[in-house]
Amino acid sequence: MKSKGILALLLAAAVLGAEVVLPAVVQRTLTHRIEQRLGTSDVSAELSSTPSALLLLGQVDHAHVVAHQGRLGEVLVSELALDGEDLRIDMGALASGEHIELRRAGRFALTGVVTEENLKELLARKVDKLENTEVAIASDGVTVTANVKVFGRMADARLTGTVLDDGGQLMFHMTSLTIKNAPFGKASLGSVFGDIPLVKKGKMPLGMKVTDVRMQTGKVVIQAAYDASAAGDVLAPYYDN
Repeated sequence: MKSKGILALLLAAAVLGAEVVLPAVVQRTLTHRIEQRLGTSDVSAELSSTPSALLLLGQVDHAHVVAHQGRLGEVLVSELALDGEDLRIDMGALASGEHIELRRAGRFALTGVVTEENLKELLARKVDKLENTEVAIASDGVTVTANVKVFGRMADARLTGTVLDDGGQLMFHMTSLTIKNAPFGKASLGSVFGDIPLVKKGKMPLGMKVTDVRMQTGKVVIQAAYDASAAGDVLAPYYDN
């Protein structure tokens, strides 16, 4: 009887480990890897499978991940949400710490929010001639005002543009430029205010493909979905200095 009791306790411990403890470890590990790859410590992840032990094999029935102030390609995003169903994650790659590799996805969608402050940070980093930059986003486009120093003289610049997907590359595309207090025409500043990539072609994470880019008051909402033809793609560092 005593041996049967010990066996029952061992079985209970094994079930508890397989259904509760080890899946929780998988979830914490995945959260940590995402934090590393997006460059933020503000990540929450919820993974579930039935039974929970399937998570140990990389089988995820449902996934919901939310990150704040993480990097998507070249730009910081105020919020990035990932929602998926019937996912298969490479557990070997996850355990090794190299990257997060997605082998299969029944449904996998990304929603990213780029605020005016996020876009301002990108422009300040990519166009070093700009000073006192201000960005306003509306449903019909983006307006940027700034001071620009050329040949030692400050000029006032006002440009408009839009955020769009151009053949797989997410970019800020300038549509007009007005310069005041400068002794030359706006054509002379064309090299300063060219198109600026937010996410370069092939750099969307986890085999994602942009499906919609929508500008709203104060923000740009980016939506992307898993592209089955890119199976085996990874979430790895993809920010270029």
